[in-house]
Amino acid sequence: MNIQIPKWVQMVGLPVIIILLWLAASLITTVLFIFVTASIISLMLNPLVRRLEWMKIPRYLGVFIVYLALLAVIVVFFVVIIPPAIEQLTRLVDHFPQYANSIREQIDSWKSALDRLKLPFDVGVQASKLADSIQSALVNLGPVILAYSIDFVGGLTRFLIILVISIYMLLDAKRIGRFIRSLFPADGQADAEEFVRRTQQAVTHWVQAQILLSFLIGLSVGIGIWFLGLIGIWPEGTQYAVFFGAWAGVTEFIPYLGPILGAVPPVVVALFSSPWAALAVVAVFIFIQEVEAHILVPNIMGQVIGVHPLVVIFAMLAGAEIAGLFGILLAVPIVALGREVVLFFRPRISLEKWKPAATPPAVDEATGKTD
Repeated sequence: MNIQIPKWVQMVGLPVIIILLWLAASLITTVLFIFVTASIISLMLNPLVRRLEWMKIPRYLGVFIVYLALLAVIVVFFVVIIPPAIEQLTRLVDHFPQYANSIREQIDSWKSALDRLKLPFDVGVQASKLADSIQSALVNLGPVILAYSIDFVGGLTRFLIILVISIYMLLDAKRIGRFIRSLFPADGQADAEEFVRRTQQAVTHWVQAQILLSFLIGLSVGIGIWFLGLIGIWPEGTQYAVFFGAWAGVTEFIPYLGPILGAVPPVVVALFSSPWAALAVVAVFIFIQEVEAHILVPNIMGQVIGVHPLVVIFAMLAGAEIAGLFGILLAVPIVALGREVVLFFRPRISLEKWKPAATPPAVDEATGKTD
C-alpha cells in the first residue's frame, strides 16, 4: 500500500487541515485527553481479553474478569500501601514545626562564626529573616499537600470516567477493529492488521515495563531507607520508609525528572537529622539509579520509546498543561503510540514530486538564435 499526496493537497489541504485540527483540539482538550487515555487502557487490556476469548470465554465475560482483576489489584494497593503511606505523611507534616525550630537553632549556632567574617550586612537580622521564611514555608506545606490531595480526588473521579469509556471500547473492540480496517483499501488489509498490532504492542509493552520498573525502584528505595533506620544512620528512616518508597515508585513514571523528584524529599528530611544521614540517603539513591541505568532499564525498558528526550519532555509539559499529574504520567505512552503510527505510515505515504521549472533556452547574442 502506497498513498501519494497530490501537490495541490500539499499546498492548500495540509496546512488547512493542520490549522483546523489545532483549533478543534484546543476546544476539546479535556475530552480528547479522556478518550485518548481510555484508548490506551483498552489497548493495554485487549490482549488479556483476547486470551480469555481463546479459552472459549465470551468477550463480555472476559472484559468483566479483566476489570475485576484490575480492581482487585487497585484495592490491594490502596489497602496495603496507601494507609501506611498516608499515616507516615501525616506524621511527617506534624513534625514540620519541629524541623523549622531545628533550622532556626542551626542558623543561630552559625551566627557567631558569620559575625567574624565582618560582612556588610547584619547577619543576625538576615539569618532571622531566613529562618522565618523557612519556617513559614514548612508550616504552609501542609495546606499545599491537602490542596494536591483534593486535586488527586478530582483526578480519580476523571479516571473512573476513563475506565467506563475503556470498558465500552473493549466490548466494541471487534467493531472498532472492523472500522479501522475499512479505512484501508481492499488490497491493504495486511497493513491494517499490522497497524492494529503495532499500536497495541507499543502501549502494552511500555505499560508493562514501566509498572515493573516503578515497582522495583519503589521497593528498593523503601528497603534502603528502612535499612538506614535499622542500622541507626537515619533513625527516622523506618518511620517514613513506606511513604518515600511509594513516592519514588510514582515519580519513576516521570522520565528523566522522576529520579530527582523521588530523591529530594527524603534527602531534605534526612538533613534535619544530620548531614551524614542526608549523605547516606543520597548514596542509596545513587546506588539504586546506577543499578537502574545499567541493569534494569536495558533489560526491562529496552527500546520501548525510542524517541529523542526533547520530544518526551515536550509531551510531558503539554500533558501537565492539559491534565496535571495524570497528563505527565500518560505523556510517554501517547508518545510511544504516536511513534508507532509515524513509523507505520512513513514508508507508505509519499508526496508527489514537484517538477523543476523549465530553463529557458540560451540566446546567442551575436546571431540572436536560441541554442
